[in-house]
Amino acid sequence: MMFSKILYLFIIVFFNQYIDLINCKCPPNFVIKPCLCKSAIPSHTGLLFDDTNPETITVQKKSIVCEHIYNSSFNIQLIFLKLSLFNNIISNEDENVMHFDSFLLYNTTIKYLPENVFINITFKSLMFQDNFQLTTIDKNAFSYFKNYVEVFETLNTNLSDSDTIFSIIQQFQYLRRLSMHNDRLKFIPNYAFNHTYLTHIWFGLEYSNKSQPIEKIGDYAFYNLPKLQFLRIFSPNLTKINKYSLAQRNRFILNNGISNMLEIYLGGEMLNSTSFELTSLSRFRNRFVFIRFYHTNITYFDENIFQPFLESNPSSLIDINPTNVLFKCHCRSAWIQYDYFKNIDQIDNRVYGYRCWEYDFTKNCTIK
Repeated sequence: MMFSKILYLFIIVFFNQYIDLINCKCPPNFVIKPCLCKSAIPSHTGLLFDDTNPETITVQKKSIVCEHIYNSSFNIQLIFLKLSLFNNIISNEDENVMHFDSFLLYNTTIKYLPENVFINITFKSLMFQDNFQLTTIDKNAFSYFKNYVEVFETLNTNLSDSDTIFSIIQQFQYLRRLSMHNDRLKFIPNYAFNHTYLTHIWFGLEYSNKSQPIEKIGDYAFYNLPKLQFLRIFSPNLTKINKYSLAQRNRFILNNGISNMLEIYLGGEMLNSTSFELTSLSRFRNRFVFIRFYHTNITYFDENIFQPFLESNPSSLIDINPTNVLFKCHCRSAWIQYDYFKNIDQIDNRVYGYRCWEYDFTKNCTIK
């Protein structure tokens, strides 16, 4: 009798686990220990910033989190080998047990992610935060499920091989969000992106200590991004915006026939008034663009650069944020007042933050 009861309980437990897996719930923790399966990514990570549609990214059913792991012998690939074998035993018909929403590697001493690191497990979001020793990711680490990935995020890693990292990113044809902060990437390659659905790119944030040590943006880096809406680049090492760095080829047209706005945020103390090559801000295919500057050493806006930008689209705007403390009423910025001053309230003036709408340039400047 006792044996029958035990057998009955075992069958019930096994059946419940099977139902949980079918309904997209987590596998038992012993399978992926020391990692955990959770219904949502922990809020303390805070990787996503200013998401206009958070429900499309943050709502989770099941995600795997590997955090606070400092064991040098920890083998992350072995964890997913066990999970893959377990899922095959539980169900060899339901492919859903192999799909997860997000993977988060948080605060570990892992140095390397090998080829096919997750075996047969797939994720929509890949997040790597506070892994200060993570130096290398194999170029085929995620190629098995490259068509599933929609979000890729890093923060505080030792990743520096731009060629490899961007070759990995290029594999994600359905990528929608890219967020990379405080890594060691020094350049963005030519034609870095070719993504139909990518809308948001962050290399640093304007109001934080997050940046990316980018020294150069390659030609046509963002050329093939028809749905791009937000581009943020904050680097203490960026000195030049080349002629074709920000060029766009096509743009997504909304149902009402209007092109969607592109917001570009640029920041870094090495950017100054001479950092912009001729036509570097005039290759947006007449698109409505809003450029904001933060924490730069810009002292004036060169008419040869910024006037063609404003004239390329009647709605395009510039914002010279107060963090640009060296910006003054320079004679070379007088054209802004003469060409674009509309009212004293600055509501309709197209250069936000411009401090010189009422300045009398005729006293010290020779105006042509």
